[in-house]
Amino acid sequence: MGWITQKEIDVRNIGRTRQFRRAATAVVAAVAIAGAGSALTAPVAGAEPAGDARDAQVALEGITSAPQDVSAIVESIEIANAILDQFGITPFTPTVGACTDLSFPLAVAGAVPGPATPPIGDLSFSLFGSEIDLNAVRRGEVLYGFVPTGVRNDSADKSGMKVAWFNVNTFQGGFGEPMGGISDVILDAVVKRIEGLAPGVAVVANRLVDSTLRPVLNRIPQNGVRGGLVDTGQGTVLSAIYGTVNKGDATCVFFPSLGIATAA
Repeated sequence: MGWITQKEIDVRNIGRTRQFRRAATAVVAAVAIAGAGSALTAPVAGAEPAGDARDAQVALEGITSAPQDVSAIVESIEIANAILDQFGITPFTPTVGACTDLSFPLAVAGAVPGPATPPIGDLSFSLFGSEIDLNAVRRGEVLYGFVPTGVRNDSADKSGMKVAWFNVNTFQGGFGEPMGGISDVILDAVVKRIEGLAPGVAVVANRLVDSTLRPVLNRIPQNGVRGGLVDTGQGTVLSAIYGTVNKGDATCVFFPSLGIATAA
């Protein structure tokens, strides 16, 4: 696996609660085996990915309607978690999808609050005595990520996955916020920050983005990875990621992946 370091995918080196993941995965696996297969609408087929993204998605293939041992299921979740790790996104609970091709792919969602620009961290700097903040995720905002396993032929339209959130401190929330390609979401947010700068400063900022952010994003396999940027306000935010994903000629409906994020 040249596309990701052994340190990032090795379960023993990922500093999260292993027992919780195994327990949660076992629950998801039971749901998948017992699960559904109701008739869904057929989607439009997506374009075949190439290069590292294709290799990564081939590695994520393998969760089908045929029963598999628990170790294989755990490994697929760990790979999805490792991709989220590269964006600095803290994973939520695993979830499962029911597809029209009678497969049951697993998935993991997660979140990272601002200020941050995944996957490079803080994108703020001083220039000509002024503080410039180009962070894709600013204070009071949360970037959500979603990684489905076994989704190789991915549609260009990723808005089928949605974000529902509720800020327990402000009692504000949202339902059905659409997601998109995670690189597009991050880059679009940074571009908006640059548009508000003076022309000379904007030139420097664009060069910085082209030399740092874009190359790193291009190295991360993300054919099926979604992202969604939400202005939640500061506070503790209860979140759920759910919706549909096109998988070649099939449609997969994913049950919610649940978690909590704290927006500063």
